[in-house]
Amino acid sequence: MSHSVNFRRSVAQYSCGCCGTKVDTLQGVRSHISQSPKCRDALNHLNNSIVHSDSDITHHEDTTISPSPPSPLLHTEALEGKLPRIDVKQAQPDIAGVPLARPRQVTVEEVEDIEAGGLPKHPWVGEFPAEVARVYGHGETAFEHLSKTKRQKGETSFAPFADRDEWDLASWLVKSGLSQKAMEEYLTLPITRNRTCLSYRNKYTFLNKVDDLPRGPDWICDEWELIGDVADEDGEMKTEELELWRRNPVECIRELLGNPVFRDAVRYAPEKLFCDTAGDTRIYDETWTGDWWWDLQGVLPPGATIAPVILSSDKTQLSHFSGDKQAWPCMRAILAPLVEAGKDGVEMLCADGAIRRVHPILAAYIADHPEQCLVSGCQENFCPKCTAHSSELGDPVHSVMKDQASVWEIMQEQAEGDSPTEFKALGLRLIDPFWRELPHCDIFSCFTPDLLHQLHKGVFKDHTVSWATACLDGGVDELDRRFKAMPSHPGLRHFKRGISLVSQWTGTEYKHMEKVFVGAMTGGISDPEVLLAVRAVLDFIYYAHFEAHSDDSLACLDAAWTAFHTHKHVFIQEGVREHFNIPKIHSALHYLLSIRKLGTTDGYNTEHSERFHIDYAKRGYTASNKRAFIKQMTVWLDRQEAIDRFQAYLDWAEPLLSGSDNGWEDEEDEDGDIIMGHSGGDNRGEKPPPYMVAKTPGLSGITVQQLEKDFGCTNFIARLEDYLRTASRSRPLPTAAQFIHTSSRFSLYKRIHVFLPRLRQVAARSVIKDTIRATPMQPARPLHRAVPAHFDTVLAQDHPGDRHPEDHAVDGLCVARVRAIIRLPDAYGEHLTKHPVAYVEWFTPLRQRDPSTGMFKVNVSTRNHRRRTSIIPITQIVRSCHLIPMWGKHVDTTWTSRNVLDKCKKFYVNSYLRHHDFVFLRYLQEK
Repeated sequence: MSHSVNFRRSVAQYSCGCCGTKVDTLQGVRSHISQSPKCRDALNHLNNSIVHSDSDITHHEDTTISPSPPSPLLHTEALEGKLPRIDVKQAQPDIAGVPLARPRQVTVEEVEDIEAGGLPKHPWVGEFPAEVARVYGHGETAFEHLSKTKRQKGETSFAPFADRDEWDLASWLVKSGLSQKAMEEYLTLPITRNRTCLSYRNKYTFLNKVDDLPRGPDWICDEWELIGDVADEDGEMKTEELELWRRNPVECIRELLGNPVFRDAVRYAPEKLFCDTAGDTRIYDETWTGDWWWDLQGVLPPGATIAPVILSSDKTQLSHFSGDKQAWPCMRAILAPLVEAGKDGVEMLCADGAIRRVHPILAAYIADHPEQCLVSGCQENFCPKCTAHSSELGDPVHSVMKDQASVWEIMQEQAEGDSPTEFKALGLRLIDPFWRELPHCDIFSCFTPDLLHQLHKGVFKDHTVSWATACLDGGVDELDRRFKAMPSHPGLRHFKRGISLVSQWTGTEYKHMEKVFVGAMTGGISDPEVLLAVRAVLDFIYYAHFEAHSDDSLACLDAAWTAFHTHKHVFIQEGVREHFNIPKIHSALHYLLSIRKLGTTDGYNTEHSERFHIDYAKRGYTASNKRAFIKQMTVWLDRQEAIDRFQAYLDWAEPLLSGSDNGWEDEEDEDGDIIMGHSGGDNRGEKPPPYMVAKTPGLSGITVQQLEKDFGCTNFIARLEDYLRTASRSRPLPTAAQFIHTSSRFSLYKRIHVFLPRLRQVAARSVIKDTIRATPMQPARPLHRAVPAHFDTVLAQDHPGDRHPEDHAVDGLCVARVRAIIRLPDAYGEHLTKHPVAYVEWFTPLRQRDPSTGMFKVNVSTRNHRRRTSIIPITQIVRSCHLIPMWGKHVDTTWTSRNVLDKCKKFYVNSYLRHHDFVFLRYLQEK
């Protein structure tokens, strides 16, 4: 289905001209005005006082331009007021007759506005041409109603708790995992009763208060008696009592859609994002930017609001159960309420206070391969999505997607005894599928990419690693030696015993192995096609991880998988494989189409559902007394959710008391990178500091002799004099800086932190904190082991210039090894001590890339047959990097992780260290 598209340029931030409230989108402005009586009345008054004429509007193809001044109620700093004016003819009245503005399309001056990742900071947005998400009225959100009720009762926001301190303790008691017995013991301790003076004196009164907190949808228990076909000793058929605990999914969607916490995150309409108005390069991000929502919107009645439903299921073996107790989802009974709701829609109060008619429709199903086969009625050696035969899974050919109606007809014919040939050809099994009744559902298109099981565990660990290792001269032992000798990096796990002795692999281990695997295989393979095939697999995995794709990056994704199929025959030649008819390898062919339809893969990662099994099932069972455990698990879940829900309410009602210092906080993402988030909330519009160091240097009184001996800062005095002469420019050097000798003392930092720029592909909403270490070896002490030295490598500007820190070109960058991070004495003068400095050893510039690995090659840089060194301000350091030695056919047995950077002279610059490095060092360099 095709539709004409009107374009507008997305901007960084809009604000309400009446009260100044700032939001990210025009939809956010409209939502704010619809909930604020003051702003709504002002807008209504303005619209009634302005007379519009058709001559005010000039049409240019798909873009509507308004030459007259914009409304004072809507403005943005980013566009300096160039926003659409509000047209009464286009306004949508709410239930009270107050017009709500429908924005006109806008144009802005064409300026180069490209972020570090090569995508526009503010893409052009193609809006759906028909009416979407019609507003039928307005109401109080749950948080607004709760706040109003508390005010009427004269209660504080923290009621039923006395104050914030009492609430914080209650939250900790519930979320800490303490048993109820431990809670009782703690609350009845004399020191707790006498000194804290809590309003809850024991477990009973405490849990009563927790149970008084606002709740979400109720749990429903359906009971059955299952009669078997095996008789007992008395000749009666054995029976088993079954329980299904469920919630109404429509009420769950109502709860989520109406939660004010998600007010700025919810989208009610599909969009198409483009790099320019020509629409030549599409951008795919969240679900609303994909084709599924756009196409389905045209099928539903005008004004309909779609709520895409994402399901996830898996048989959960709760390892702490005694006996063979498992938890299975029963989809037919659970999803029954979605059938009518998806067809006719249900009126729901949304997070912005507007009432819309919402159609909850199944969009995606997150599951591993066995679960996908179970749900689709497919045998496990077939593809659950397409018609490819089990003998065709190794071919890079896109087969026709299965048609839901046709598959159901084939299953019915088989059940009736007709034995259609398609039943066996498609590898089907007889099931009574829940999905046949769901409206607008195509279960085969709903199955989404599974990064964890399909790529990390399947294609990479189970297959590529074993095949490539078999082709490596020296096999597993040689590969282990290379992993042992791999240089360290703060963001990289060091496999000090190699990889063959790792007993239990998790997603984290897979990812850390992927970071260095291509580099570990170099030099030891006789046939270069093996390395090309391995590189293609890793490239595909890294491209598949992008959180935002363009048509260009999707072409790279497809090219990577094509490259694997081009070179995979080498494994047959080496005698490693006979065929590639493996479902997990075949599944990669569906990634590109899935991203175009449903958005990028980060929203459908099974790692999230795997985590939920632990958080919401296994922990819940552990908290029970193992009798009637499912009912106890629902009570436990209710209390956990009540605490989270009330905390969200407090953050909404008492934002100034939420404990935030509005500073930058660390958080580890799923790949082990340290990301920086603003504790005050969304920080997309704010920049972190250029670098961070400790308030006080960790090492003080370090002499020049120690710098040369322990830190490797050879010829330190000469390098410092060179820096001081250059940095002082025409100013005379202070006396203290003119007399530097071997006994002079300096203060040193152990590490610094720089910040990698936001990239829409990998870190759109946060920046990554990059740690750079410069610490000498610490000998063993009583009760303390020896700590090896860490002198990390970085990408730095060899000569300071006009290069912007967010530039994505490598021009002007060189690899350097940081030997010391120094705070110069205050006596040197403010202009010389404004920033710490770093003593670095240089490598050759980033000029040549290896054709087999795609990585830059660098050598040790020398001058007059000596290592080239210098002292630079740390503001010239752009980011850390990781070097992988050029091993040769066999690794030098004297190389270790501690000395390899000193002994080896030639290296690859690792482009797989982080997804951010892959974008910077590979994708952007190949565009």
